[in-house]
Amino acid sequence: MRIILVGAISLLLAGMSAYRAQGGEVTDEVKMRISEAAPRRAPAQAQKPRSLLVFTLCRGFRHDSIPTGAAAMKILGEKTGAFTAVESDDIDMFTPEKLARFDAICLMSCTGELFRPANFEQLPAAEQEAARRRDEALKKSLLDFVSGGKGLIGSHAATDCFYKWPEYGEMMGGYFDGHPWNEPVTVRLDEPNHPLNAAFDGKPFVIADEIYQFGAPYSRDKLRVLLSLEPTKIDPAKPGIKRTDDDFAISWVRQYGKGRVFYCSLGHRDEIFWNPQVLAHYLAGVQFALGDLSADAEPVPHTTGESPLGVITLFNGKDLSGWICKPGSWAAEDGVLARRGGGDIWTEQQFGDFILDLEFKFDKGANSGVFFRTADMNDCVQTGIELQVLDSYGKAAVGKHDCGAIYDCLAPSKNAVKPAGEWNTLRLVCRGPRLQAVMNGLVIINMNLDDWKEVGRNPDGSPNKFRTAYKDMPRAGHIGFQDHGGGIWYRNIRIKPLPVTPG
Repeated sequence: MRIILVGAISLLLAGMSAYRAQGGEVTDEVKMRISEAAPRRAPAQAQKPRSLLVFTLCRGFRHDSIPTGAAAMKILGEKTGAFTAVESDDIDMFTPEKLARFDAICLMSCTGELFRPANFEQLPAAEQEAARRRDEALKKSLLDFVSGGKGLIGSHAATDCFYKWPEYGEMMGGYFDGHPWNEPVTVRLDEPNHPLNAAFDGKPFVIADEIYQFGAPYSRDKLRVLLSLEPTKIDPAKPGIKRTDDDFAISWVRQYGKGRVFYCSLGHRDEIFWNPQVLAHYLAGVQFALGDLSADAEPVPHTTGESPLGVITLFNGKDLSGWICKPGSWAAEDGVLARRGGGDIWTEQQFGDFILDLEFKFDKGANSGVFFRTADMNDCVQTGIELQVLDSYGKAAVGKHDCGAIYDCLAPSKNAVKPAGEWNTLRLVCRGPRLQAVMNGLVIINMNLDDWKEVGRNPDGSPNKFRTAYKDMPRAGHIGFQDHGGGIWYRNIRIKPLPVTPG
């Protein structure tokens, strides 16, 4: 598989300060780089003179790359003749009268509640009410603009806007939910033959940028995803990863009413905007939004069960299909796997190397555990590994029998568990002898089983109760949840099997 290396020029530049003149203006050198990288011709002939509003206001974090991105939009339009770009940070541009002159809007890394004054909360009541009415009117104008048949382009942080306005999230396609990556990543083409992906020649590519993950309402049921991170190249234990399905979209299109939406998260770094492939991708996206480039925007949803990304749903939320337990000991209730007493519960399938994601909560004083690689369900303690799940919230010092510990072997590095009654997230990564546990976004276990070389003894010299050295424990087996007293609940239980690591 050929990899296209893009964005490498960033490694040759000493710093962002070289890209902008004093006051934030883009330097002539940068404009020249953009112009040289921009396509000579647009992928489609403009049906009529087109006008694009490039909006640059931020009420939250402001990216340094915004002036470069705005300059790129102007240059793309000027060089190809496909459109004329007008840059502004004045919210009055969103009145129906002023929007009427435009065919599409590009939100260039805009953040926050754009249509409310930054000091809204400090305003007198009468001024707050006036600002609220104006905010509502401009929001309606934007929705009407797009749904009525015009276009919307979101660049990078445009998903970091209007969190209190659900209609915006639906229109744009999702909300920013962290950026675990700011480094070279491998990008795959979800739609290799899509017109907006023509510049990539059907090949995956590597690029260095700040890469987002997205939360609700993001869903492939509503969007046609064009680019995403290659899931086989992702470190699942990387801090900050929240999604459990390895679905990290980078760009997409969608219909919104009669209008068209294009979003691309690339654009944190200045050099993104003089990358030829990315510029061509943006140009095609702009032309799609303007209505000049015909392209399929029908969603391509994931299938149920095992997803195209290799994730298997272990618990369907409706019944105990795929599980083994004594009758009445566990139950499926409102999408949750609930302990009812009388024994543990086990997967019918066995797993070796994997990424397991789940959520759990417990009653005060409850005690459970997640067993994995368990060879004998009737002797689970001696033939499997247990990560402790119990109420140890608030303990200043945690040990080998507290929540998150590998039972009797290794204490968690942090006490990450939430109070009783609150849902916790757990990601467990098993690759050969290496185990990693991430609870509520914090890495709490990094363990190499091969370090446990002696029967009944941990590497630190402390005793344990195991008749088999952990390095010799089975490397495949059942996954199970322990019944050790008290109320315990599990949900959103998914696993991604990995190629077995030798040894």
